[in-house]
Formats: sequence, C-alpha cells, structure tokens
Amino acid sequence: MKVCPVAVLLIPLTFSLLVGCATTKDVAHLQGQIGDLQQKVDILRGRVTSEMQQNWVNFETSLGELRQEIKILRANIEEDRDLLNKVANDLEALKKDYETKGSSLTKVKGEGVAAALPPSASTTLPKEEPKEDMEGAYQKAYSTFKKGDYPNALEQFGAFLSTYPHSEYADNAHYWIGECYHQQGDYERAIVAYEKVMKQYPKGDKVPSALLKQGFAFLDMGDRVNAKIIFNKVTKEYPRSPQAEIAAKKLKVLD
Repeated sequence: MKVCPVAVLLIPLTFSLLVGCATTKDVAHLQGQIGDLQQKVDILRGRVTSEMQQNWVNFETSLGELRQEIKILRANIEEDRDLLNKVANDLEALKKDYETKGSSLTKVKGEGVAAALPPSASTTLPKEEPKEDMEGAYQKAYSTFKKGDYPNALEQFGAFLSTYPHSEYADNAHYWIGECYHQQGDYERAIVAYEKVMKQYPKGDKVPSALLKQGFAFLDMGDRVNAKIIFNKVTKEYPRSPQAEIAAKKLKVLD
C-alpha cells in the first residue's frame, strides 16, 4: 500500500492541534477550580475573622466583668476592715465607760445607794441594746452572705433591720439584701432593694454601688435600654468613682 506524502505531512499537524485543544481545555478547567478554591478560602477567611472578632468582644466582656468582681471584692474587704476598726473602737469606748462607771459605783456604799435611788429605780431604768450585739448581728449576716448562703443571709439581714431599723449599718443591710436577690436570679426584687438604698439613704456610701448593681440587674433581665440609662446615670452622678469606670466600660460594650 502506498502512503500519500501529503497525508504523512498532515498527521503531525493534526496531532499538534488536538494536543493544543486538550491543553487549552485543561488550563481553563484548572483555572475554574482555582477560582472556586479561592472563593472558598475567602469565605473561610471571612468566617474566621468574624469569629475572632466575636471571641474578642466576648473576651473583653468577660474581662470587664472579672475586673468588676475584683473591685467589688476589694470594696468588701475595705468594708470588713472598716467594720473591724469600728468594733475595736467601740470596744475600747465600752471598756473606758465601764471603768468610769465602775469607779463611780465603788464610791457609793450600802445604804447610800438605797437612799440615793427611788424604790423602783432598779426596775424602771431604761435598757439599752449593747452596740456590740448590733454589730455582731450585722457581721453574722454578712459572713453568711460571703459563704454564698444567700437564703439564710437574706433572712438574717431582714431580722437585723427589724431589730435595728435605724442603725448605722441599715443602708448596708438593704444593699446586701439586694445582692442576695441578685445572686439568686430574682432581679426585680434586687432592683427594688437597691432603690431603697438610694431613696432612704441618699448620702450613704453604698449609693453608687447600689445604682451600678441596679444597672446590672436590668442587664441580666435582658433590659439593655434601662441598663444603659442606669450606667449613664452612674457616670454622670459619680464621675470619678470606681463604679463610674465600670459603668463606662459596660456602655462601650452595649453601644
């Protein structure tokens, strides 16, 4: 069989064209796959960035709450120190008073006492509640609170206020009642208790903390609007206080 020279020449040319077409299709297919992969990478990068940003926000929120708890603990420590100082001073005053009265009584002997006092004096003298009893009752309730026994602490603070409604620790007792409710998730009652601190003792040292914690109670209820109102009030009314610093940080997170 005789092969045509022209046919022989056309075979390499046809093969080259076929190879060229196949190569072009492969390149186009690879480019399409690369484009798809790039798109997937971009989507994943966006998701990772979004998750990282959310995690960072959550981290800042948790860090802010941790700092708040540390400041509250420090405030509690300061309160314990002040209470111990008051107890020590009161005990010293009672000791001096006892010594003074004791020395005076030793000067009165036997019948002189009966002559100086009316017959019913021993039964008509007013009875005063010792101050150490009041402080002991308050300290007992506060110690119960610090142990995390909120139901019993709530009961003890309530009993304290019933017995000593006008004591110097009354505002503190109302504040810790609010904290007991707050820790138990009864946010509405906590808000009412904090309000009592502010209304009944407007010049008390617990007012800034009560106002701040009222904002947290609203926030824990999911009421961001009222929480922001309260936090703004803290920053305006007590601008240089630790409570204002905490409120300002919460406002940044809520905005």
